[in-house]
Amino acid sequence: MRSGALETLNSLAALRWELLSELEPREGWGSCRGKSSRRGRGVVRVERIQRSGERSVNGTGRKAISEFRFPSPPLHSRRSEEEMATPAHAKVARALASSAAALVLLWCVHFRGGLSLGSPTNKGLIFNVHPVLMLIGFIILGSEAIMSYKILPWSHDTNKMVHMLLHAVALFLGSVGIYAAFKFHNESGIANLYSLHSWIGLGTICLYGIQWLLGVTTFFFPGASPTVRRRMLPWHVRSGLVVYMLALLAAELGFLEKLTFLQANGLGRYSSEALLVNFTALLVVLLGASVVLFVTAPMHNEHTHGYSAVHKP
Repeated sequence: MRSGALETLNSLAALRWELLSELEPREGWGSCRGKSSRRGRGVVRVERIQRSGERSVNGTGRKAISEFRFPSPPLHSRRSEEEMATPAHAKVARALASSAAALVLLWCVHFRGGLSLGSPTNKGLIFNVHPVLMLIGFIILGSEAIMSYKILPWSHDTNKMVHMLLHAVALFLGSVGIYAAFKFHNESGIANLYSLHSWIGLGTICLYGIQWLLGVTTFFFPGASPTVRRRMLPWHVRSGLVVYMLALLAAELGFLEKLTFLQANGLGRYSSEALLVNFTALLVVLLGASVVLFVTAPMHNEHTHGYSAVHKP
């Protein structure tokens, strides 16, 4: 009597198991295993009874429990919404950058008369191109390029491409800004390279170009071996931050030098234009500090898409 009931239970369990196993070949379904694995919250619990009628290993005849698992999604698709969102530090940096860009444009257009690379009468319009391109192109785009690895939600290769292109655009605009300064000096009969601002500024843009060329040839095209890239990466990051801080220093010296000249020619020390220039310089300092703190601060997802070492193939 007992053996007949046991056979009936075994038959029902076997039928149930066969019905559930028919779902397994479907795309997106996993296999039955003893440990739980979750995709979101979708876990199907499956009870199975030994078909041989023998008692289980623990001798109690209890049902063995396994779970029907969904496959885990790829790593790149498991990023939470919090990781995909722009970090608060980056939002602060972007707000400072936008404010500084608006103020430098207000200064050069409203107070200084506008921008032009070929003005025959007002040579000051040629100079106005210099601070605009050096700040918006060189520093702000450079800041965005430095933060790109930690704020962009794309793959490592895509972020690397954006990082390289932003630096290229920043280098180009900075070169045009340097050209505008030399053009203004030459057409106005002013000597070149006599101030600390000009020395640090020209040296910085040269180092910027060298840094960009080394980065492209090492990490992009033609690309060095994985061993060389792993050794070069920490130095690439550190030297990039040094060049960025030199660019900030050159910008501060430039604001100070220009404002000193304007005040020597009659601009009031507490005039609206003087206060505007000082506030712009202050925003640049805060922008640089926020960028450096953001890219050097440890983050929980830094190894995945931050300044992590180059993995072995």
